[in-house]
Amino acid sequence: MAEEPAVRLTNADRVLFPDDGITKGDVYAYYERVAPAIVPHLRDRPFTMKRYREGIDRPGFFQKDAPKGMPDWLPRRPFRTFPREGGSRIANFALVNDELALLWMVQMHCIDMNAWYSRVDKPDRPDFVLFDLDPSPDVGFTETVQVALLVKQALDAFGLVGFPKTSSAEGMHVLVPVERRYTYEDTRQFAEIVAGAIARTNRGLATTEWTKSKRRGVLIDSNQNGEGKTIASVYSVRPRAGAPVSTPLRWSEVNEELDPLSFTMPVVLDRIRKHGDLFEGVLNTRQRLTDALKALS
Repeated sequence: MAEEPAVRLTNADRVLFPDDGITKGDVYAYYERVAPAIVPHLRDRPFTMKRYREGIDRPGFFQKDAPKGMPDWLPRRPFRTFPREGGSRIANFALVNDELALLWMVQMHCIDMNAWYSRVDKPDRPDFVLFDLDPSPDVGFTETVQVALLVKQALDAFGLVGFPKTSSAEGMHVLVPVERRYTYEDTRQFAEIVAGAIARTNRGLATTEWTKSKRRGVLIDSNQNGEGKTIASVYSVRPRAGAPVSTPLRWSEVNEELDPLSFTMPVVLDRIRKHGDLFEGVLNTRQRLTDALKALS
């Protein structure tokens, strides 16, 4: 007899955010309510578990392979991985395709939800280009906003639409949805060329220098475009004080008044109630990079 799909929350009172008193039950309740908005952004994407058993004050750990005890009703797909220590191996990645799978991940102490840029039917064809904006210690979120607007300006010049979201306390992501015809090398090349052009004309503000000791300004990290890379999904709670949520934005909100820490779980749920999913366009917009790549080459 097949196992009946169900999730039983245990240790609901376990505090995951010590400075805020936010518990596992609080995180579970948020994901239960946000499931209709977040699940479409996770569906059919190989999922990497990032688990915080002892809360955010202790190091979390990544787990690509489906752990023992994962219920049979939760789908998984095998893909080859290439660990940093060398070699390769096959990992059975879970797929978070519905609310129950999402809640099972919370039960396993996943705080943010990390998935591939591509889906299982075309794992080598990403759905979007990622512009990952990561400020150096010498700058702050104000500069991140300025660089995000420079990315938008560049995209506008190519007739492309990008969708911004907060990523944590100081960083931002801009996703550019594309047709599923391009390789990861294509998307990385596009991001790299655009990032390089912005950095050359905005020295001290934007950079492509990956080495932290040499970096000045906001890093536009094109290297995050790669097969097997993961991104904390939109609507993910981030494992830092205040439990900020990676929140989709209108471009009109990307200004000096923007405060990424203001996007708490209750605030984000209220935004969805009022405005729906502001990242819906990432799911249903398909753009061609061909002309842009030709113009840049």
